[in-house]
Amino acid sequence: MAFRCAFLLAQLVLILNLERLLGLANANPIEKLFLILAGVVFALTRKRIPANLVLMGFIILVSFVCGLLSEFDAFSWDRYSRSLVSLSAFLLFFTALPEQRDRELILLIAAFTPPASVVLGTIYETVGISRLWMTDYLGTRRLGGNMGPAFLGGAGVTGAVAASYLALQQRSRYLLLALVNAGITMLTASRMPSALALGVTGAMLFIESRSAVFRILMVLYGCVVVAALFYVMGDQLMTRWSSEAMSGRDVIWNELKAYVQRFPYFGVGLGHQMDILSARTSATTHTIAAHNEYLRFALEVGYIGSAFMGCAFIAMLVNLLRHPMMTKKWAFLMVAAAFFAYSATDNTFSVPQIFMALVVAFIGSCDRREPVSPAPEPYSPQTFRAVQPVLDPPHRI
Repeated sequence: MAFRCAFLLAQLVLILNLERLLGLANANPIEKLFLILAGVVFALTRKRIPANLVLMGFIILVSFVCGLLSEFDAFSWDRYSRSLVSLSAFLLFFTALPEQRDRELILLIAAFTPPASVVLGTIYETVGISRLWMTDYLGTRRLGGNMGPAFLGGAGVTGAVAASYLALQQRSRYLLLALVNAGITMLTASRMPSALALGVTGAMLFIESRSAVFRILMVLYGCVVVAALFYVMGDQLMTRWSSEAMSGRDVIWNELKAYVQRFPYFGVGLGHQMDILSARTSATTHTIAAHNEYLRFALEVGYIGSAFMGCAFIAMLVNLLRHPMMTKKWAFLMVAAAFFAYSATDNTFSVPQIFMALVVAFIGSCDRREPVSPAPEPYSPQTFRAVQPVLDPPHRI
């Protein structure tokens, strides 16, 4: 019960978007604080996976050693600590096994987050807090909800995955919600999230479902939703998706690669990527994030640290995949592959709306309850009583 309350509170803070609602300059530390509290409660109150706890400790140790050995003059342990909290908030959810009620709550919250964001975005626009739709440099209108197109795109992928898991539980009504979430993701005009929302959820539902009727309904509903989206704003979507522009990512990557060459072995320190991006580049691209997790970790912990940390993280996922509670292994593998592909173009390890997709895949795939050993029967002493021997009747001789 404590974990579910903590997780619900953390998700409520994320969905409300305190930066826009209260006008805060940076609500990210508050959001991560609630998330890591939920993760700690999860790891303490649920059946733990010892191997993954060890691997998480190893990841933290590697990042610490790389910080000690970093030659970056502006290294700060304060910045390192804040980034470590952000990373730990993600990893903690892979160190224990969920209960059935945890599974239901997490999937439902994730599945209804994109529609809730659109509703809240409409309310925020009505009262003058923020705008529901935004226009990018290509002139494309992008749905932003109350959190912005990039974050809503990540939440849409997570919501589509969560609704797909719910639909696979003999709940075909959630198939429509999965398609709605995929449609919301497409309306954000985010290229990678849109491709993943359609491709991954479609493959999940088609492979994991054993019902021919369900597969037919999925194809029909999917065609209707995609056709409706292209009828309403197909020209703007195609303008965005056919563009070869990288939204300034190439400028960011070129600048960060120069620092990777200067600090190739142990990097500049976990979390310090945001400090070394020049003010000119940040002003041009309107961001301080790397938008490439492979490049970010190579920069922050060097080639040596990123290799060790990457192998440890993959080992954590393999441990989950081999656990007997995980029944939908193909679905988990597809979402994991999509997550690694997504990591090449966005901040998957640091943005909760995105990294929750992998958490949802783990939680949703744990669909088998662990066997409960029978309780020993209580010992009750038997009362003995004397039994009179049965004698044969006397025989006449």
